[in-house]
Amino acid sequence: MPGLNSSVRCFNRTNIPEDVWGALRDRDNAARANLILPHAEKVSSHQEFLPGSEQLLLVYSEPATSDIRFILSCTEGPLGKYPIFIIPVGPVQLASELLQGPMEAFCEALLNEADVRRQRVFSVFSVEPVSRAFASAWEKIAEIKCIDKPYYDAFFSACTPGTFVRDGPQPVDEVIELRPAVPQDVEKIRDLCQEFSETSKPFTLSSEQAFKEARLMIENEQVWVYEIKEGDGETDIASIVAATRQSHSVAAITKVYTPEKWQRKGRAERLVRRVCRELLKTHEQVVLYVGANLDSAQKLYDRVGFQATSGPERWLEIGFDRAEVELGHW
Repeated sequence: MPGLNSSVRCFNRTNIPEDVWGALRDRDNAARANLILPHAEKVSSHQEFLPGSEQLLLVYSEPATSDIRFILSCTEGPLGKYPIFIIPVGPVQLASELLQGPMEAFCEALLNEADVRRQRVFSVFSVEPVSRAFASAWEKIAEIKCIDKPYYDAFFSACTPGTFVRDGPQPVDEVIELRPAVPQDVEKIRDLCQEFSETSKPFTLSSEQAFKEARLMIENEQVWVYEIKEGDGETDIASIVAATRQSHSVAAITKVYTPEKWQRKGRAERLVRRVCRELLKTHEQVVLYVGANLDSAQKLYDRVGFQATSGPERWLEIGFDRAEVELGHW
């Protein structure tokens, strides 16, 4: 732990203390913490589900107190390295002048970690003020410029049993099945994952990477499909919904994709509603991020019952100069 940053503690998957687990699992933090907690639980106790995965946690506490204010995750999963994730904890002020100190402390702590190179930090994802404060601090301390246009600009929302809208549009297809994916779906899901990645540049996937992602999601029972058959034709997958981050109380929908051929018939909405119905049987809420410029997607999620958790909450992923970093997976 860096001596100049006594407010920052550092942990790996083997030594996360109870107060950090408590902050991540606290009901008031549960929705935001979904970005970090599911991976932490798996790599700390069930690493067989995530081979090759690691997680470094940096925890910032209010100086001279034990009150945790921010948790930073530097994570590597089976598909590669993730962005830097930062979640605010509890009632914390997010004014820019109050964020400078904590974010600079995080930057110094990261650079003092033997296993973290400057090139590892290819982007940061957090609530907008935190992302901007960390990016500014990293530019100053690591001397790697941030990219002006965010990679991802999104609103955060949640669906609970109380907001969930059970009834939606009637099916327009003759033969359909909404179901969890099975191994026989892997090639079709691979193709859809690869197509989806083309909408998420620069985080595009090769066919091999998309196959690995599809296989992992199917093996871990994290992806659902909208199977369709037109007339006497072969069956096809018209839409997919993935929920790859699940903790005890919160599940996150992390991917929704419908190819152009099958769009504008309410299929994605029906599948999202079906997945939410299943997830809400075992979780208190389902959360997701939706692009700030995707009006049609926002309206779809509104119709299913997703609402802002506490007023509109904007999250940004800010990238760093790609000539200076090693791009990961997201």
